[in-house]
Amino acid sequence: MQLDLVTHGPMILATTVAFIALVTDLRYGRIYNWLTFPAMLTGWLLNLYLHGLPGLGYSLVATLFGILIYMPGAVFGLVGMGDVKLFGALGAICGSNYVLNIFLYSSALGIPHAVLVQTLNYGRNAFGMAFTSFSSGAFLHKTIYKENADQLKTGRYRFLMGVDIFIACIIGWFYLLNITF
Repeated sequence: MQLDLVTHGPMILATTVAFIALVTDLRYGRIYNWLTFPAMLTGWLLNLYLHGLPGLGYSLVATLFGILIYMPGAVFGLVGMGDVKLFGALGAICGSNYVLNIFLYSSALGIPHAVLVQTLNYGRNAFGMAFTSFSSGAFLHKTIYKENADQLKTGRYRFLMGVDIFIACIIGWFYLLNITF
């Protein structure tokens, strides 16, 4: 079996970038600019090389799409800006269909992941605390980054979206849905 680098090369690069993001997210609770910005540039150059100027244009649009699709989560403090820039980088590398798939997969994985972290941290009170936080609007005054930093200090479990994004990249490699709009 021969690996087609035009097809699989961008996926290998995207999964590698997502893995590095996973490691930095687990270790430091952050996805750094030193990873995301060079990954975007590499994605643009890769698509320029593979597909010419149309590939570069598509990659630029996919970068913006990746950023825009994850920006609402950052506005409400549900994800960090590193996650948003990571989605821009994934879009730059593999395109808008790929980043939409990764968004859907990581969102589907993120919900049970968040419930698990909440349950591990608060036990039987997890649902009540989550409901109270959302019904009172208290969630608007917290950010994931601040919450994760506090939980790291107290030895509690942290919700890190980098885990879900990396797993979604692996799933997307094997089960990429063709979503057109």
